[in-house]
Amino acid sequence: MRSSLKHFCSVILIALLVPETQAQNEIDVLRYSLSDPIGSIRTIGMGGAYGALGADLGSLGINPAGIGMYRRGDIGGSAGIQTGNTRANVGMFYSSSASESDTRIGSFGVAMTVPSVNPDWPFVTIAIAHQKTNIWDNSMKIEGAELNSSLLGVFHNFAEGTNNASLNDGSAYAYTSSLAWYAYLLDPDGTSSTSYITPFNTDTTVLFSRRIDHGGDMSENQISIGGTYQGWLSLGGTVSSTEIKFTETSTHAEAPLEASTDLQSWSYSEDLYIEGTGINIRLGAIAKIRDWWRVGISWQSPTRLELTDSYSTSITSYWNDGTSYHENSPVGGYEYLIITPSRTTISSSFVMGKFAVISADVEIVDYSDGRLKANDNSWLSDGYGFGLENETVEDLYSKSYEARVGLEIRVAKDWRVRLGGSMETSPYNSNVILTSDPTRLSASLGGEYRSGEYYMGFAWKKSWTESDLYLIDPAAQVTPIVQEKSLGMLMIGGGMRF
Repeated sequence: MRSSLKHFCSVILIALLVPETQAQNEIDVLRYSLSDPIGSIRTIGMGGAYGALGADLGSLGINPAGIGMYRRGDIGGSAGIQTGNTRANVGMFYSSSASESDTRIGSFGVAMTVPSVNPDWPFVTIAIAHQKTNIWDNSMKIEGAELNSSLLGVFHNFAEGTNNASLNDGSAYAYTSSLAWYAYLLDPDGTSSTSYITPFNTDTTVLFSRRIDHGGDMSENQISIGGTYQGWLSLGGTVSSTEIKFTETSTHAEAPLEASTDLQSWSYSEDLYIEGTGINIRLGAIAKIRDWWRVGISWQSPTRLELTDSYSTSITSYWNDGTSYHENSPVGGYEYLIITPSRTTISSSFVMGKFAVISADVEIVDYSDGRLKANDNSWLSDGYGFGLENETVEDLYSKSYEARVGLEIRVAKDWRVRLGGSMETSPYNSNVILTSDPTRLSASLGGEYRSGEYYMGFAWKKSWTESDLYLIDPAAQVTPIVQEKSLGMLMIGGGMRF
């Protein structure tokens, strides 16, 4: 069995050279398994620690048993501005930052409560809501840094042993080496039709720039039902349909430092668009142990996602004599399945009369349970079994824990102030060697005015994490680029009870 680190390096190389092999890998599994939901103004302000509380539209995506605590109807929503920032650290002496901002509808929904003729279940509530569960808007920019080996060397290694004719007609490596062939970055070495030379020594240091732009989000359309038995046990369930839209645009540019080369610079661009749908269920319970103490538990099933990738690449070369060459790849497509792991949340809350509420959640998810599968019902699927990729998922990832805490204080009669925070441990196995710290931290605060039937307020939240980035074969790059990522959002919202 290969070690986790070898799996990690090999699959990152596969991810870099997307369309030449199965582009789908453990990175995709983790991307769609992570969750950072934008709920109601109340749940955001309390750091998402809402699993043992209820009577709020954010309960649908945390613990649907909270829906059972309603005694009248509710309609509300939230929207605002989010900003993603990425700081890229290349070695000890270079760093740069890039930001991306957008406006978002975080959530909206309606809950309808109906009195019951059964005295043990005096009310039954049905709720419908839309909620963002992850946002991917961020940019990473590096300009004029040094890389100890060229990306062209990877394309060269791919081409070795491949006939000129296969590169020329695009039947081999249509998204990488064939483009380099047309841009005169690969030429026959004069001894064989399957051996190639490059305009400069690709094993030496080059100046490079890299821009990566991510966009899109994951959202859920939720339907819930819940009720409370004899005033002490609330039960509920949610059925959610998931929608995914993800984009990635990347441009890698290099200028060789070799004085004897005729090449001035070259660039390689990649465009990726992913969309998909899925479905999952949540089940939950909240028990009122004392008037001041509630405990809760909820379980979210694995999400079965049907995804479609569309991708294309291009290469441009610039030469000292003023000539340039540009070549585009065809637009490729692929359909596949991802099964994300289940989630279990254990919660507790302490209600101090009408003055304050303290709540805490612990969410448990085993990312090594995620899986890639072929979509046998699609003509864009080739039936590939994803054996190596799923083995890599098992080796790289492990069980992760997210602890969330929240505080709400009633100020005067109609005002509430909220604070929250969370920490999620690394999703990676302890045997995986990383330069970055992938622990995710977040902090939040909020305020709300409630008077009679109406309420309105705001919530601010910011999260931080790090990740390693390899631009070429990790064996050649050796040291990863450390990305320090943050996502901040300011949401406003309100609603009406009826």
